[in-house]
Amino acid sequence: MDFEVELIKFLQSGLSTNWISVFQVVTLLGSWLGLLISFIIIFRKRKIMACLMVIGFVAAIAINFAIKNIVCRARPFESFDFIVNYGNEGGFSMPSGHSCAVAVMAVFLIAYIFQISLNNTSKILGTVAVILLSLLVGFSRMVLGVHYLTDVLIGLLEGAIIASILLLIYYHYIYKVQKQVDMLKAMLKGDEDE
Repeated sequence: MDFEVELIKFLQSGLSTNWISVFQVVTLLGSWLGLLISFIIIFRKRKIMACLMVIGFVAAIAINFAIKNIVCRARPFESFDFIVNYGNEGGFSMPSGHSCAVAVMAVFLIAYIFQISLNNTSKILGTVAVILLSLLVGFSRMVLGVHYLTDVLIGLLEGAIIASILLLIYYHYIYKVQKQVDMLKAMLKGDEDE
C-alpha cells in the first residue's frame, strides 16, 4: 500500500495543468467515448462482434460496480490529503471501472485486428497500439489520483476475463454457423451432381 501511495504522489508531483488536461482526455477512452469509437471501428466489418462488445462493456460495468460495493476501498484522495482528485470521481476505488472497460474494448479490438489483418506486421502493430492505449488509460487513473495501482491491475484483469469469455462464446457460435453453412453447401452440391 505504501508503494502505491508513493507512486501516485510521484506521478502527481510537478504536474502542469496541460498534462492534467491530457490525462483527463486519455481517461475518456475507458468510458462511453472509448466504447463508441471501438464500436464504430468493429461494426463496419463485424456487426455481431461489435454488439457483443457493448454487452461485455455493460456487463463489466455492472460487475465492477458490485465488486466495488463489496470491497468498499476508499479512493486515494480520500485517504491521503496530499493526493489531488483531478478526475472528479466519487464512490469506491477497487477495482478501476475505466481500466475494466478499456480492457473489454482492447480484447475485442485485438480479436478484430486478428480477423481483418492480412499480415503479421499489422497484427503486431495493432495489438501493441491497443495494449499501450489500454495501459495509458490505467496509468491516467493513477495520475488523476482516483485509483491505486492494484485497482488498475485488477480492473484490467476483470475486463480481459469478461471479454475473453464473450469472445469464446462468439467464436463457438461462428464455428457452429459455419459448420451448418458448409453442410448445406455440401448437400446442395450433392443435389447438383445428381
